[in-house]
Amino acid sequence: MDVLSRAVMCFCLMGWMTLGWSNAAQFTSINMKRNIDKLKVHYKISKDQLFNGNPVFPKDTFEDSEQRVLMSVVLDVYLSIFSQMLNQTGDQEVRERLDQVKGKVQETQKHYFLGRIPELRTHLQNLWAIKTSDTTVQGKALSEFITIYEKASKLAHEIHLKKDNRRKRRQAQRLKSHIM
Repeated sequence: MDVLSRAVMCFCLMGWMTLGWSNAAQFTSINMKRNIDKLKVHYKISKDQLFNGNPVFPKDTFEDSEQRVLMSVVLDVYLSIFSQMLNQTGDQEVRERLDQVKGKVQETQKHYFLGRIPELRTHLQNLWAIKTSDTTVQGKALSEFITIYEKASKLAHEIHLKKDNRRKRRQAQRLKSHIM
């Protein structure tokens, strides 16, 4: 490969990467960014508090299906935070900005994430509240175990197949690109 070909390829790659990165930032509108910037000025906290190494929402390493549930809960927490902020402020401009941001979060959650988060949360809380030391609960759990275990095993198998298929596709793509 001559120098000109390498330069053209490098230029195309940089353009493609720039385009990809700029597209990733297009999900947040300029108006939304402006509202958040104004709200950050209003709710200013010290740099020590901001960068204390303890983020409100820590990074996670969950899979896509888990990410969907997790993101829905994170958005739900944001809605709660924005509601509290609305209740605590009398500043009309801040209220309007919070209402706009909260509306966008609600719209995103409604259209793209689990809309049944309240039911899911209640269901999870009920599961966590099961009295595992109660002998009646233990007996009932034993009688339901085979059905639940079969369902869990089937789900685990489906997840394994999806992962395996993704792995095979990636390997085929790597092999294809390596051959070319």
